[in-house]
Amino acid sequence: MTRGESGTSERGGVSANWWTPRRTRLAGSGGLIAGLVGLVRLGFVGVTTSRTGIGIELGGDALSALHPVGYVVFAVTLFAANARYGTGYGRHGRTIAVSFGLSLVSYAGTVVVLVAGRTAFGELLLPVGVLTGAAYVVIRLLGSLYGVVLWRRASTSRLTAGSFIILFPAIFVLGPLTAVGFPGVWIEAPLYLALIALGYDLRTVETDVAGTENEVTG
Repeated sequence: MTRGESGTSERGGVSANWWTPRRTRLAGSGGLIAGLVGLVRLGFVGVTTSRTGIGIELGGDALSALHPVGYVVFAVTLFAANARYGTGYGRHGRTIAVSFGLSLVSYAGTVVVLVAGRTAFGELLLPVGVLTGAAYVVIRLLGSLYGVVLWRRASTSRLTAGSFIILFPAIFVLGPLTAVGFPGVWIEAPLYLALIALGYDLRTVETDVAGTENEVTG
């Protein structure tokens, strides 16, 4: 890794050297588990009538409370993937990956504020709701761009890369189905599936040059 690449990696969050194989596998496991929990949540929420149509359930049950937590876990998984694959897809790819991760965290934050506002004032806070909706779309746009980066430059599976690529187009395929009774929250399913695939890829990490050196010297 060159000096410039190292600096970019550190500015993008945690230094790639921090992501040892063990930590990378843990991050992968976290994303995989959180994705599975997310799919279970969608199954429960999808059969209720308390839906906003954009993937947010405000019913206050335990699974709904895990919704923003899952997005933060996904961001951690993504940062681990960026540290592992970032040198392969270059500066522009790392920028997309970091922006994607930050959008996940931002979405989680707006959901927390939205739910807190509903609890405190008995109604949705419209400006926050607009930000939440915008973040929802941005996540999928950046996710698709990240999938293209993985497809062209990274050593992830084609299934993982393809799962991310379809995130943005899936809005236009699944969205209109809500008019005929398709639960709006299920539009989130492709994102959970993509991060499950990415988590599995990271879970199978066995060797990493920088990470191995860090473990030996540490």
